[in-house]
Amino acid sequence: MTNSDQKKYLLDRPGISDKIFVWISVVAVLAAIPDILSLFNILYETHPYTEVEEIPVFYGLYSMVCFLTLIVIAKTVQSFLKRDENYYD
Repeated sequence: MTNSDQKKYLLDRPGISDKIFVWISVVAVLAAIPDILSLFNILYETHPYTEVEEIPVFYGLYSMVCFLTLIVIAKTVQSFLKRDENYYD
């Protein structure tokens, strides 16, 4: 089989990985623009119900603490639920 008979794939082209990286970066920046604008209260004005909600990144911190708490709980419960390697043999 000669070189001309081989299939040519999109990702085999030279420089295509750089173009893909640029496009993914552009999409990521465009997706982050509303979050950045809302951080500075440009898109909408917040009306917090409690004083804790007045912290600028309260919801982000709250979700991070909840996520890390779930990870710690899962790691703790894993030691109780873990089976031996040959349990089903």
